Amino acid sequence: MDWLGIGVLVIGVAFLILVIVLISPLAKLATVLDSVKKSTDRIPKIMDDNSKEAHTALKNVNVTLENVNQQINAVHPLFNIVEDAGLASREVSLKWLDKSTALKEQSTQAQAFTERQKYEGLYGVLSFAFYLFQNKEDLKEASENLKKELT
Repeated sequence: MDWLGIGVLVIGVAFLILVIVLISPLAKLATVLDSVKKSTDRIPKIMDDNSKEAHTALKNVNVTLENVNQQINAVHPLFNIVEDAGLASREVSLKWLDKSTALKEQSTQAQAFTERQKYEGLYGVLSFAFYLFQNKEDLKEASENLKKELT
């Protein structure tokens, strides 16, 4: 054998040793690649199942939203009624406030009248009653207007 034959024989033996050493890792790699293939084969089925569940969930959400919208539309007139009642009570309260302010001003005027005339005691009460008697028509008219506004 010449040097070339010895070199080829050494390379062949080295390649044989390399193959023997790499048989076990290559077998494990084949097993891993086989399990990866099985896993990737299951992915489309899993994705189909997940997309079907998501589709069902979205349908349920849409149905629920429709029900909520219907219920809100049913309750909306009640909110309008409550708003109208609130506005009406506000108007009545403001009218009562105006009338009570006017009555207070009139009683203040009567008190000023009694103080101006220096009426005190029983004489002051009588003069206050006389003042109210003089303004009886105005007070009666204000009371009737208030009753009409409340009804």
